[in-house]
Amino acid sequence: MEHTDIVPEQTEAPGQPPGHSVRHCFWKYPLIAAGLAILLIVLAFAVGSPNSPRDTIAGVSQKDPGGAILAFTQELEGTSASWADIGTRGMEDPSQVFVLGPVRDLASLLGTSVAQAVRTYQQANPAQRRTWASAYEQALGTITPKTAGEAKALGVTPSPDYARLDTLSGEFGPVPTLVQADLMLAQRGYLDQYLVGRDPGHSLQLVTIWLYDHPSMLNIALTSGLTDDQWGMVKERGFFVGPWYLILPAIIHVKFPGGSTGAGFVLWNLLFALLFILAVPLVPGLRDLPRHLRLYRLIYRYPVQHEQHDSGEDAGRLQGQ
Repeated sequence: MEHTDIVPEQTEAPGQPPGHSVRHCFWKYPLIAAGLAILLIVLAFAVGSPNSPRDTIAGVSQKDPGGAILAFTQELEGTSASWADIGTRGMEDPSQVFVLGPVRDLASLLGTSVAQAVRTYQQANPAQRRTWASAYEQALGTITPKTAGEAKALGVTPSPDYARLDTLSGEFGPVPTLVQADLMLAQRGYLDQYLVGRDPGHSLQLVTIWLYDHPSMLNIALTSGLTDDQWGMVKERGFFVGPWYLILPAIIHVKFPGGSTGAGFVLWNLLFALLFILAVPLVPGLRDLPRHLRLYRLIYRYPVQHEQHDSGEDAGRLQGQ
């Protein structure tokens, strides 16, 4: 006796999954993954960030020793950019972190004159220390090229002429000896190692902060739009777009109240993530986009007519087994 399956008519609306099991296209999964990988590679080459070599204190100090001298002097005086990081990034006194700490710890290797300069500086009161550093910075200004025009408008600061450093005279106390000793440590790579070892939990944080103290590095950041108030999170030197995927957190970091602090940045990002999590499945129209775009066809397909069967007959067949 011949048996013929009766295929029930589909009553589902077009675009809706049928009432019975669908045919999953598992063989498409690796193809989808490969396609996405190719797409990401193309995007990375087209609009991604370059892998620019990271600047080091040693390299910058060797290239521009006059700028390093100015940075160390301003750290002793309390006028460097790093003084703005105190409290916001767990920074301590920059004069101790970048100048006195490394010079004092390595004074035995730097000679008796450096050790004496450290003792003289430590025995002086804070007002006297600032007076020495301020006088030395003013003297450095006399051997520094003047800025003009667009450079001055951008806040660009030139570095002192290191070759003319020996021509300076005045009441500088031990400051010239301290900054020259620190420059030697910087040029030989010891300062990089010292700062990394001082804060191993954030290995490059102190190095990065000092690089912003160096005038030529700060000039590069200003002219290239790499500071926080210039959307530094979404730009990189040598490429005008940079990591475009950081646009949203960059807006939060720069424009939102409290976004520049660690807690505020995290809370704002969590709020936005929560909104997206709720909006995608709940907002009418938005939640239907995958169905309207027929994205389900990437993972399953509708059975053809000879593959359809009655679900009630399937249940009876299972019970008979």
